[in-house]
Amino acid sequence: MIQLFRPKIREAAIESVAEVLRSGWIGLGPKTEQFERAFAEYVGAAYVVGVNSATAGLHLAMILAGVGPGDEVITTPLTFVSTNHVILYQGGVPVFADVDPKTCNIDPASVRRMLSPRTKAILAVHFGGYPCELDELRAIAKEAQVPLIEDAAHACGAQYKGKPIGSEGLAVFSFHAVKNLPMGDGGAIATRHLWEDQRLRRLRWLGIDKDTYHRTQDDCGNPRAYAWQYDVPEVGYKYHMNDIAAAIGLVQLSALASDNTLRRLIAAFYDSAIDHPQVIRKCRLSDDNHISAQHLYWLQVERRDELVTKLKAAGIAPGVHYVPNHVYPMYRECRGEFQHTEEVAQRLISLPLHMELSTEDTDKIVEVINGGW
Repeated sequence: MIQLFRPKIREAAIESVAEVLRSGWIGLGPKTEQFERAFAEYVGAAYVVGVNSATAGLHLAMILAGVGPGDEVITTPLTFVSTNHVILYQGGVPVFADVDPKTCNIDPASVRRMLSPRTKAILAVHFGGYPCELDELRAIAKEAQVPLIEDAAHACGAQYKGKPIGSEGLAVFSFHAVKNLPMGDGGAIATRHLWEDQRLRRLRWLGIDKDTYHRTQDDCGNPRAYAWQYDVPEVGYKYHMNDIAAAIGLVQLSALASDNTLRRLIAAFYDSAIDHPQVIRKCRLSDDNHISAQHLYWLQVERRDELVTKLKAAGIAPGVHYVPNHVYPMYRECRGEFQHTEEVAQRLISLPLHMELSTEDTDKIVEVINGGW
């Protein structure tokens, strides 16, 4: 079976994990700090806080935005459910803006129409790794005096107008096993402000003002006897990253740029080679203002389910990203605009895209799609 996703873990990452396991410090510790610094440098962020998942990171972003019961967050229905579940965690109300059918990203014009006096934040997903129209979204957020939060789970290594996603504003990344930077699991929040960094570090560790590792170090980072004293100024969560995942991430990060280049080359091959009358639209590729991380390569096709069946019969595992969230019970009463979302969702199919694909694999995928169905 040609898999939809398959993580590539370098031998050096395995060795790095063994080093951490032998060190005696495998929780939140020095490797996590090292990874946070390296990732911040990679994405051009002032601060990065490592967490155990992008879902956890998005939840903390909702708290940072002050989302509470009855507050509205304008979001997209075309995403993985964790994007919108975190709004419900806080008692907030998702309000769904429509998507641009050319990119599957949230449509700024629809976001503007969804604004209300109860709007507390705007949550934008960089669908498939292709950056949203951030200039327009930032302008809307500034006018409405609400924060723009970027769900960058697909966008690790993406750029908008020459700047890395994560370099401006609040952006949340995923390091799940199938993402561009696979670490088994994990996530990170990139931010520009020291106060946000400090609060996020408390929130990810149960609201405690100093984590266990830093209570074994003096102010210069030298080992000292364990200091048991700490304060808990607010309720927090056990959302921290650990050094095992961070050790994997440090190695994987060094290959992220080359991995993303290969992803874009595979996508460009699909784009040039796929030719079938039922293909309505192809994935938007990188351009001068948008460098896609190319987490997904999608097509919009007529009779999508027939193509899914044909690919599976040929030993190829496609995907569908995503069932629009507004069809699920907890979101059915949410207001929004769905015209383009519903049209796109009936046609979307994702093709295999990962580091282990061979030329023979991609040739076979294209041959099956270009045949009759």
